[in-house]
Amino acid sequence: ADEALKQHVKNELMKTYRRQESAYRIAVVDTPYMLRNFTGNTWNFHVPNDNDVAISDNGIVCSVTNTMIWSRNTVTNAIHGSYDLHTLTSTLGLQQEEFDPKIIFDPQANRFIAIMLNGFTDSTSNTLVGFSQTDSSWGAWNFYSLPGNPLNDTSWTDFPMASITGNELFITVNLLNNDSSWQTGFKQTIIWQIKKSEGYTGASLNPLLHYGINYSGINVRNLCPVKGGSQIYGPDMYFLSNRNFTLSNDTFFLVHINDTIYAPGQTLTVTPVLSDINYHMPVNALQPFTDSLAVNDARVLGAFTENGIIQFVFSNFDTASGKDCLFHGIADSTAGWNITGNLYVDAQRDLAYPNISYSGNSASDNRAIIVLLYSSPSIFPGTGAIAFDGTNQFSGITKIRAGTGYVNMLLGNERWGDYTGSQRRYNQNGYVWVSGQYAFSSNHRTYTWIAELFPDNVTAVPENIPSDNSALLFPNPSAGRITVAFTNPQNQFLVFEIVDAAGKLVKQLFKGAVVNGDNEFSFSTDALAAGNYLLRISGNASGNVVAKKFVKN
Repeated sequence: ADEALKQHVKNELMKTYRRQESAYRIAVVDTPYMLRNFTGNTWNFHVPNDNDVAISDNGIVCSVTNTMIWSRNTVTNAIHGSYDLHTLTSTLGLQQEEFDPKIIFDPQANRFIAIMLNGFTDSTSNTLVGFSQTDSSWGAWNFYSLPGNPLNDTSWTDFPMASITGNELFITVNLLNNDSSWQTGFKQTIIWQIKKSEGYTGASLNPLLHYGINYSGINVRNLCPVKGGSQIYGPDMYFLSNRNFTLSNDTFFLVHINDTIYAPGQTLTVTPVLSDINYHMPVNALQPFTDSLAVNDARVLGAFTENGIIQFVFSNFDTASGKDCLFHGIADSTAGWNITGNLYVDAQRDLAYPNISYSGNSASDNRAIIVLLYSSPSIFPGTGAIAFDGTNQFSGITKIRAGTGYVNMLLGNERWGDYTGSQRRYNQNGYVWVSGQYAFSSNHRTYTWIAELFPDNVTAVPENIPSDNSALLFPNPSAGRITVAFTNPQNQFLVFEIVDAAGKLVKQLFKGAVVNGDNEFSFSTDALAAGNYLLRISGNASGNVVAKKFVKN
């Protein structure tokens, strides 16, 4: 019945709105600038990709998909992987049915955490949790298995989401009826609360299970944990949910756990909060092929908290234009958590499966970068990114990886993704790493693409390298030679590099000691083709980076 209702709602939305057109938001913010970007996991016959990504403070990128894990050292460019998730979890002795992986980097412990599911019935279902023993994702792990039927009510576990506080890991999953799909078999969403220290040391886990989470007797569905923005926070943890199968609604649910595991005063509260605009369940996206692309529903897919607000995103439907779009919401703690909503509608493309990370630098800076998938009847499925300026303005879409063909992996509607990956690099202010996918022309499958992004309009300004506000490039544009003048706050080791508009390293200009005080550095642009470039200055005291854009005539 639920599936029939869901399909009815989508059919009515498509029939009523799909071919209408309307005015679109005018982009006034610079698009995110893409630096390093490269292929991730290769397709391994599993659908959908289910992309997630994490990056360590020492530059290790870890990518997970159904059903693979892959890593790359961005300092040495050495690749470690791919290998399947069953190899990673082999110490548990379970059947080979791993799916829905998530990956987290913990900057406080300098470790990775992996979460995935195993099994599709109440007797085989488990939630698998792994803690890396070192700061690399390809070394040894401590893996654990949590029951997929924890309430002994013939349930199995689906769709994990996770986030961390300073001391704890929180995992949300949906419990489904046996022999039922994720659309029709929903029972309730539960939360596992786990001490990270137990996992890192290899001790037995003593998790706390939160269940029966409801409002007015109706179970709250698909709880999205709210991650930290610029850093890891805690002990409080927030979660966001909505009526994800609704035709139209303005209600969200904020779930709050106020203390550490087993604390005497710990409480879990569910608070309804209202948005100033309604949201709608998305319809299937279109592509240059007869099969449409499944967009699932309107569940919250990514959220972070910073400066007393929560920013979050999910797939939505715009009734004015008849297109799938992005819903970006801001829940303000000073306004009773009530939500200010924005719809980001693209004039050409359907947008789906967004994720979001903080890209700001201060208590007055609420910028964010949003990654998403896109497609249209004339545009092959690909991945893009949008910058949010922290107030009410958005950029256009940066193409992270354009598709070269259509998706054709299944009979009927295509599963082109359930989520994308996004993480701020914690020791590089403003920098965000994302993972999405694109359709490949030769076999019409989807492949993972990973990218490093930063907001182009204001670059990160760490304390230990030249201030971006004081660094001056001249002449710019230039046909011959460029000089950068800057104030260096301390004696230190700096690296000067040129990066092209695609994020590819063109040339390392200088690598050595630079003295404290006012400095100038000059370099020739004679060997560069005409176009846009970035001068990247990296400091040795941390992984922070300053970047200045220049044009070669």
